[in-house]
Amino acid sequence: MVNSPKTPTGKAKKGQVTIRPDGACIKACFPRSPFPGEKNQVKKATGISLVDGWEDKADNLQRRLQIELDEGKLTSPSGMFILKRFNEILVEYKLRADLRIVESAVTSSGQLPPRPELSTLEIWDMYCEYKKNRDLAITTYHQEFRGVYYRAIKQAIEAVGENNPLGVHNWLLENRNHKTAKEVLSQLSKAYRIAMKQKLVSIDLYDGMSEDIQVKRKPKVINQSDDIDSDSDILDRTKAYTWDEVQIILDYVQMNCPHWFNYLKFKFLTGCRPGEAAGLWWNDVKWEHENIVFDRSYDYRLGIHKPTKNEHARIFPMPKDGELWKLLKSIPQGEPNDTVFKSKSGKKISSHIFQTTWLGREKSQKGIITELIRQGKLSKYLPPYNTRHTFINHQINDVGIAPHIVNDWCEHSEKVSKQCYRQTDARVVPGYGKLATSNQQVQQQSELDLLKERLRQHQEQMEEMRKLLQDRDNLKS
Repeated sequence: MVNSPKTPTGKAKKGQVTIRPDGACIKACFPRSPFPGEKNQVKKATGISLVDGWEDKADNLQRRLQIELDEGKLTSPSGMFILKRFNEILVEYKLRADLRIVESAVTSSGQLPPRPELSTLEIWDMYCEYKKNRDLAITTYHQEFRGVYYRAIKQAIEAVGENNPLGVHNWLLENRNHKTAKEVLSQLSKAYRIAMKQKLVSIDLYDGMSEDIQVKRKPKVINQSDDIDSDSDILDRTKAYTWDEVQIILDYVQMNCPHWFNYLKFKFLTGCRPGEAAGLWWNDVKWEHENIVFDRSYDYRLGIHKPTKNEHARIFPMPKDGELWKLLKSIPQGEPNDTVFKSKSGKKISSHIFQTTWLGREKSQKGIITELIRQGKLSKYLPPYNTRHTFINHQINDVGIAPHIVNDWCEHSEKVSKQCYRQTDARVVPGYGKLATSNQQVQQQSELDLLKERLRQHQEQMEEMRKLLQDRDNLKS
C-alpha cells in the first residue's frame, strides 16, 4: 500500500499521507492542515531510491508516518509540522543519515557508516530546508529555490540523466539564461558541499561548474509605470504628491472606484508598504492603546504572510477620533485574524490588481492617475508605492515632525532604525493637510513668543539688579 486509501473520486482521503514517485525522487505527500502557510501540497524527500523493491520501503514508511500524524507526534501543539521528527523517522528507517552536524561521523571501528544513495534532487531538497531555516527569505525560498532553480535542475536531470554534471551544465546554458544557469550551478555546488560535511556524499559533482559562465549585466531601465518597492529615494520631494493632490486622488477614487478607497487612504495616512496594508489583521488595530501594530506583510504572488521588511513589529499612533481612527471605524470589523482591507470580491488585496487600477490599461480601463492627468488635475505619474513617499515627505517637510520620529513610524531608513539610543515621544502624532500644518506653525509661534517673553523678563530683572548695585556703590562713596 504505497498510496493511502482513496475516495470514489480517486483522491486520497483527507488527512492521509501518501508516498509516490515525483520526478526522480520518491516523496511523502502530506495533507494541507499541518502547513497553513503553503499554497500547494507539501512533499518531502524520503531518501528511497527509485529501484526494484522501493514499494515495500515506501509502504512501511507510509504506515509509520500516518500513525505519527494521527497520534499528533508529527505536529506541534499549535498544529504545525515538525520537520525534525520527520527526519528522525527517516534516520530510524536508515533512509537518511543523521542530519545533525557532529564532530565525527566515523564508527567505533574507524569506518564511515553506510551511506544512503541520494539523488541530486534529494540533496537539493535537504539544502533548501537547510537554507530556509537559516538565512533565506520566505519569498526567495518559494520563488527561486523551490521554483525557478528546482524546475531547472529537475528538467536538466530528466533530459541528461542523473550523475551527469557536465550534461546538466550544458543543458542549463542551452535552455536558461546565463544568470540563472550560473546561480543554479553555484547553489548546487553549495548543496553538495554541505552534504559532504554530513558524510552523505563523497564529492562535490558541481565544484567550479559556475566559474566559466560570464553574465553580462545590462543597466536597468525603469519605466514610469513600474511600481518600485524601494525606499532609496523616499525623501525626494519630486517623488511625492502634495497633500492637496492627495485629496484630489481620494475624491476621484471615492467617486469612481470606492472599493479601493479605504485601502488607498490608509496607505496615504500611514506611509506603510503595500504588503503591510494587505497583511493587516483586525487584531493589529489596538483601539485601547490608540495605535496600530505592523507585524507582517502579505505576498500576493505566493499567497502567504511573511515578516515585515525589517523583520520586527513597529507601532503607529492612531489618536482616538482622529482621521485614521475614523477611517478604520467606518469599516465593518471582523474576527481578530480577519484581513482589514479586502478586494471587491472579498478576497485579499493584490497589489498587482491595484497597480492596474492605478495606472489603467491602454484601451480597456481608465487608470486613477492617468485619468486625473488627462483632466489636468495632476501633473505627474507616480507608482502606487509612492503613497509612502508622500506620507513621509508631508510629515517631515510640511507638518514639521522630526525625521527620526517619522522613521520610527515607517522605518524607511535602516541607518536611523539601528540607532538604539533613539527615544520617540509617544505624544507626537501625524498631521494631515493644511490644518495640521497651520496648527504646527501656530504651536511653534506660541513657543517662540513664550521664549521672547521670558527673555524680556530676564532682561528687566538684570536691569533692576544693575541699578541696585549702582545705588549701593553711590552710597558707599
